[in-house]
Amino acid sequence: MEDIMKRDIIKINKEKCTGCGDCIPGCPEGALQVIDGKARLINDLFCDGLGACIGTCPQEAIEIEQREAVSYDEVNEMENIVKEGSNVIKAHLKHLDDHVQKDFLKQAIDFLIEKNIKIPDYESETVPGSCPGSMEMDLGEKPVSGQGAPVYSGELRNWPVQLQLLIQMHLI
Repeated sequence: MEDIMKRDIIKINKEKCTGCGDCIPGCPEGALQVIDGKARLINDLFCDGLGACIGTCPQEAIEIEQREAVSYDEVNEMENIVKEGSNVIKAHLKHLDDHVQKDFLKQAIDFLIEKNIKIPDYESETVPGSCPGSMEMDLGEKPVSGQGAPVYSGELRNWPVQLQLLIQMHLI
């Protein structure tokens, strides 16, 4: 018997959704598909409720709601993910790591070890399809005119930013 519980799960506003599919790469669990011209959550079991797809929707048609749904099962999810190959495994592990889902990450890695599947290096690089907000970006240096060596404007040049470091520097 499946466990039904109240948990976070995505909700797609059908009126706002244009069916562009931009949300699909943001969901390494494969919980979304475009069906009949609209993005659809194809199975509650696949949605981890972390909302990685939300930031990729240009129409802001996706939100998280708390509702009764079948419990998310990482082992069941891994059975589906390994069928898709090493890049999907890597994206899923990075997704869990980016969202500090230590329990799910441990379950996923234990599953791979048990099935004798190589654990990809998900920590060392940005994985295509992983959470866009965690992608390292160089926003470029913009020199300000001046004498001698260029003086930079002090604008934010790199993303993501370690805010704790910025706060600590401000206090010094």
